[in-house]
Amino acid sequence: MAEIFRKNKILLFLGLFLSISASAQVVSIEGEWSTKDIIGYSNVFEYSLIKEKQLSEGRSVIFNLNGTFSCGEPMICPNGCSVYTSGSYTMVDNDHIRIAVENVRFVGFYCGNLRTKQENKSKDLGLFYIYKEGDAVRLIPSNGVLQEDKDKMLYAQMLDSFKKEWRSYVFVWNDTDGNLPDEILKDCKDKRKQIDLSNYKIVSSKNENYGNVFLLRENENFYYVVYNAVDKKVSLAYPK
Repeated sequence: MAEIFRKNKILLFLGLFLSISASAQVVSIEGEWSTKDIIGYSNVFEYSLIKEKQLSEGRSVIFNLNGTFSCGEPMICPNGCSVYTSGSYTMVDNDHIRIAVENVRFVGFYCGNLRTKQENKSKDLGLFYIYKEGDAVRLIPSNGVLQEDKDKMLYAQMLDSFKKEWRSYVFVWNDTDGNLPDEILKDCKDKRKQIDLSNYKIVSSKNENYGNVFLLRENENFYYVVYNAVDKKVSLAYPK
């Protein structure tokens, strides 16, 4: 079985290496970044920032040295509506930042009720894990525990990898009447009877068009389980 699942372990150690390498780099948040979402205004859970090398033509955020920030978008047309937010931030440590929005402004003729409903609205966005990913930085909601942040990123990497390679696995299906993840897992049996899945915990999951994927972990051993909700069947993923 160690040979069968060697590919999973390679993914694990590669993911750990990438995660540790990324977190070891101290990211200087000061300066101007391009952003897809207005910080503190859009209903998103995380933000992706790319360092600006020239004057931005899209949405951007500036983190100042004095602990304040401003975020906005260019006014393309005076008759439109542009959104600007500003506030403060605190570097809790090298890996975490806390952000609070203290002001929301709307500029433009067609801002309408948005201006009266949300302008000057303060909001504590909470704590974010600073994760460097190539030329970009992702601000991901965090509880402040660095190892849990790293584990969460590793799990995401492994599930993304499985999504790309799931056709290279073999599935041996078991019927299940379970509805909750733990109930479904109890009906998943290793047909080769070499793995006791009762010792494993579901640490992450993701819904794909071919089924629900559960990532299982016991210490440094990882396995994938796929659940077909239509046919009510579940299987371990065996690398070919």
